[in-house]
Amino acid sequence: MLDTRHPAALARALGATPRDVAAGLTAAQLWPALPGALFGTPLGLGLFAAADHGGLLIVPPAWWLAVAVLAVLAAVAGLAAVPARIGARRPAARILQAETA
Repeated sequence: MLDTRHPAALARALGATPRDVAAGLTAAQLWPALPGALFGTPLGLGLFAAADHGGLLIVPPAWWLAVAVLAVLAAVAGLAAVPARIGARRPAARILQAETA
């Protein structure tokens, strides 16, 4: 939120609500997390299988992996939404008047 406080304040000055700004910032964090969760799960299993050297690799059921992917996305959304909601509540005029150094 600190990196986007000026663009978020400008969006607020142009009519966006704090909820709109927080939703946009949260969605912006979910886009890079989606391929990471989708591709990271099978790639992580493959890497573990390669490093296992013939040991006992127990692959969990597919629905467990799907729940893990959804849990990662929910965690990213939750961890991004809290600071975005807090930061979006600041007055836009004070942020836009601040020095940009």
